[in-house]
Amino acid sequence: MAVRPRIAGAEPHSRPSMALLACVAFPLFALSAGTLDYRSRRIPNWLTVSGALAALCLSAISGTPHFLASLQGFGAALAVGLLLFFLRSLGAGDAKFMAAVGAWAGLSRLPMAFLFMLGVGAVAALAWSWRKKVLRATLASTATIVGGVMNAGAPGTPWVGQTAAGRFPYGVGLGLGAIIWWLLTGCRLP
Repeated sequence: MAVRPRIAGAEPHSRPSMALLACVAFPLFALSAGTLDYRSRRIPNWLTVSGALAALCLSAISGTPHFLASLQGFGAALAVGLLLFFLRSLGAGDAKFMAAVGAWAGLSRLPMAFLFMLGVGAVAALAWSWRKKVLRATLASTATIVGGVMNAGAPGTPWVGQTAAGRFPYGVGLGLGAIIWWLLTGCRLP
């Protein structure tokens, strides 16, 4: 068996297939989270843990700097997700989904990922509220939460989107925003 010489700067043979795997795996993960949240109003732990582990493993294969960036992104996203959960702005599954996305993004790309996820999530929540004819209640709920946080008090209830029409599955917007971010930034790990 002949050994092919390595050309300086050339990528190893397994890298293109790993990049393709990452490019396909992340959208499937985010789409699954959004679909499950839409159907059951929850994003299960098995999915968020699997998504985070997949990102960490693929990053580890890419090398220590990639793995560390992925780990930092996971930690920072988990902190932000938990803060939003404790402020009653997100459900626990949404917070854990954000942490898993942080592992795919890494620390340096995390702000842009959050911008897409939260922006698309907000637009989707407004569209859902308008369609369900509960836009006024959703805006009042959002104002209550923001007002409570701005006045250094506990956020008020109800949850954003929690109305007589039900609770908005925010994971749908988060998942769609994450997919858009992933595709626009070139489907690459940190």
